Amino acid sequence: MVVERFEVKETFPTHIDVPHPATTRKGSRTHHASVAVGGTFDHLHSGHKLLLSMTALVLDQTVGPGSGSKPSITVGITGDELLKDKKFREHLEGWHQRQAAVQNFLLAFLGEDAPSEQNCSTRELEQGRQQRRVYNLLSSGIAIQYVEIFDAFGPTITDETISALVLSGETRAGGKAVNEKRGEKGWVPLDIFEVDVLDSSADGGDTGKQQSQDFQNKISSTAIRQRIEERSRTAD
Repeated sequence: MVVERFEVKETFPTHIDVPHPATTRKGSRTHHASVAVGGTFDHLHSGHKLLLSMTALVLDQTVGPGSGSKPSITVGITGDELLKDKKFREHLEGWHQRQAAVQNFLLAFLGEDAPSEQNCSTRELEQGRQQRRVYNLLSSGIAIQYVEIFDAFGPTITDETISALVLSGETRAGGKAVNEKRGEKGWVPLDIFEVDVLDSSADGGDTGKQQSQDFQNKISSTAIRQRIEERSRTAD
């Protein structure tokens, strides 16, 4: 397993320099034909867009038909059931709304107006749960799967072909837990690509760390829902 860590300033560049999958350090795979990312993606904001952009950039899009597989992105999107205890939950977006926002961003980032093929389905899980899935096939040959998840693992421990996981610094422990689960199955651990969002005005030391934390709080989904709540109260 390899962990790559990237620090990005609050200015959110339109292009992020990352090592091409074929040139990552010793011990990693030479190509990542299947990359995963997960989250709530409520009120899609700049932090979410950065994670999704990094996911698309880590994907090796040069995988051809001769390889026997399509380059694929798996996006785990937290199910509504797990969000019932979130702060300001009355302003949470529903799963389909969040999925549509993620899809629209990824299509635009990858230069696609619309998927050439799209399928929506549900799958029966244990305890009568219905898992929602949306599948996109793009004209470029990239397949994108949006999957409803009910835990911190999602498809990363049910799909052995996934080889890389993109996450934020605050969910680092989740990446470790995923690889422990994969290890129990005898699967190869995922290469982890960790993205930290920094406040460009922050200096070093404790003050800088606090400023970065304050900035991340400003772009959180919770902060967005709080602002919506405050506006609704003012309107009343």
